[in-house]
Amino acid sequence: MYAGLFALMLVAAIVTIPHAVADKEEKSRDSERKLDKADREDKKESKHDEKPRPAKPIRQTVSTGVGVGAAVDIDGGLHRSHYRVDLAITSTNSTGNTNSTVTNSTDTYQVKKGQIFILEKGSRGTYKIIPETWRIDIGDNKSTFSATGQVKGGKATYDVSLTGEKIRDVKNGSLYRVDGKLSGNGLEYDMHYISTFAKKNRSVESILNASN
Repeated sequence: MYAGLFALMLVAAIVTIPHAVADKEEKSRDSERKLDKADREDKKESKHDEKPRPAKPIRQTVSTGVGVGAAVDIDGGLHRSHYRVDLAITSTNSTGNTNSTVTNSTDTYQVKKGQIFILEKGSRGTYKIIPETWRIDIGDNKSTFSATGQVKGGKATYDVSLTGEKIRDVKNGSLYRVDGKLSGNGLEYDMHYISTFAKKNRSVESILNASN
């Protein structure tokens, strides 16, 4: 009797143990899958906390500044003068992070080329801008600007400083009052202009051509 009971218990154990082992392995696999899923979700969430995206150029345009006015020499003599300068404007944008919809736009300005002309004693002095020496700073809302650099007249080099204050916005551009100084090698001029900055300055250029 006891031998038969023992045999039945042994058979039950043999049948139960594999199922228990299988259940344990299945639970273990379920646990691993849950951990993998949680890890993937953590990685997905971490992407939202990445550093801000680097700024990328979105466009580059050229703005031309043209001014007409007068230059006053060291003795108080008044001379007609005008200038032209080409600025390369690079616009960039960036967002706070990959999950942000806010875009910030920034413009940087670089002087590419230009000339200052001063008419004196029936001849026109030409002073060519040396682009790599120039720096320009634009104020808030482009209401003011300041620029410094060097120009070359003949074999001599001169220092130039300009400051501008916006008078008003006009069609396709803005109108500024620009004041400055050209000096060096015993030469000095105070310069005063009414100037436009725009992609096209045909109206002002026509005045310059007429004055020549």
